Amino acid sequence: MRSDPWAAGGTLTVAVALVVGAVSAVVGDHAGATTLWAVLALGAAGLLLAARASGAAVLAAALLAAQEVRDPAPWGTWAVAGGLLFLFALRRPRLDAIAAGAVVAGGTMLATYAPYGPYASYASAQDGGSVGAFGIVTLAAAAVGVGQWVQAQRRYVVAEVGRRRQEAERRREEVARHVAEERLRIARELHDSVAHHLAVISVHTNVAKANLASSPQVTGRALDDVQSATRSVMEELGVVLNVLRASEPDAVPAAPVDADTDADMVGDLLESFGGIGLEVGTEGLDHLRALAPVARGAARRLLQESLTNAQRYGDGGAATVTVEPPADGYVTLSVRNPWVPRPTKSAGSGLGLVGMEERVHALGGTFHAGPDAEGFLVTAQLPAAAPRKPKETSG
Repeated sequence: MRSDPWAAGGTLTVAVALVVGAVSAVVGDHAGATTLWAVLALGAAGLLLAARASGAAVLAAALLAAQEVRDPAPWGTWAVAGGLLFLFALRRPRLDAIAAGAVVAGGTMLATYAPYGPYASYASAQDGGSVGAFGIVTLAAAAVGVGQWVQAQRRYVVAEVGRRRQEAERRREEVARHVAEERLRIARELHDSVAHHLAVISVHTNVAKANLASSPQVTGRALDDVQSATRSVMEELGVVLNVLRASEPDAVPAAPVDADTDADMVGDLLESFGGIGLEVGTEGLDHLRALAPVARGAARRLLQESLTNAQRYGDGGAATVTVEPPADGYVTLSVRNPWVPRPTKSAGSGLGLVGMEERVHALGGTFHAGPDAEGFLVTAQLPAAAPRKPKETSG
C-alpha cells in the first residue's frame, strides 16, 4: 500500500475510525457492551479482507452499516463501513463495485425499516433514524464512485504512458529511417560522381605514363585532364560535405535543372567519356527533355554510372545510349555495350548497379541490368511527369 496513496488513505481512515470506536467502547454511553467490541472486531477483520479486495469485506461493511443505524454502535462505525467499501471499489471491476454498494445500501435500509429485532423500534423512534440511513447510503455511493474514478484515472494514465511510449518509439524509428535514407543517398552520390572521375584519372594517368618520354605534349594534355578530373572530384566531395555539415533547418534543396541546362550537362558528360577513349553512340537524346524535372538528375547519374562500367568492364567496343519517346507516362533510357564474361571477378563493388536501381525505384520507375545477346544492357523507365508509385521490377 506504500505505493498506492489512495489505498493508504482509505486504510488509515478505517484504522483511525476503529481507534475512535475503541475509545467509545471504554468511555461512551454503552461502555463495556459486548456488542461494541464485536462491532470493532468485525471492522478489524473487514480491514484485513479489504486489503485483498475480498467480497467478505463487503459483507462486513454491510453489517457495520446496519449496526450503525440500529445502535448501539461504536463511534465512527459509519466511517469504517465507508472505508471498507472504498477499498473494495478501488481494486475491483465496475460491476463488482456497484453490486457492493447496492449490498451496503440495501442492508442499511433493511436495518432501518425492518419490523423485527431487539432494536426494531429504535430507528423509527428517533428523529434522525432515516436521516442517518440515507446518509450512509450516500456515503456508500460516494465510496463506490470515488473508488471507480480513481481506477479510471489510473487506466487513463497507463494508456497515456503507453501511447507516449509508442509515439516516442515511432519517432525514433522515423529518425532512424530518415538517417538510413540520407546515408544511402550520400553513398549513391559519392559512388556515382567519384567513380566516374577516378576512372578518368586512371585512364589519363596511364596515357601520361606511356607517353612520358616519347611525347611530352600528349603527357601534358593527359596531366591537364587528370588535374581537371581531380578538381571535379573535390567539388563533388565539397557539395556532399556541405550537406553533411548543414543542420536540417539550414539545408537548402537543390534548384531544379531546366531542360536546356540538362542537355548541356549530358553533352559534357558524353564528351568526357570520349576523352578517355570510350566511343559512345546516341539515339533519341532529345527525348530526355520530356523527363520530369526530378528525374533528370537520375538520368544523368544513370548514364554516368552505366558508361563508367562500360569503360571499365567492357571489351573496348562502342557503347550505345538510346532514349525512346515517352509512352504511358514514362521515358525509357537504355545503355548497351559489348561485354564478354571474364573468368576472374571484377574489382568493382557492385554498389553502382544497386544505387542506380534505388534511384529509379524512388521515382516510381523500373530498372533492369544484365547481359543479353548483344552485350551488357542497362534499361530504366523514368517518369515523364510527376513521380508515380513504384512499378514491378522487370528482369
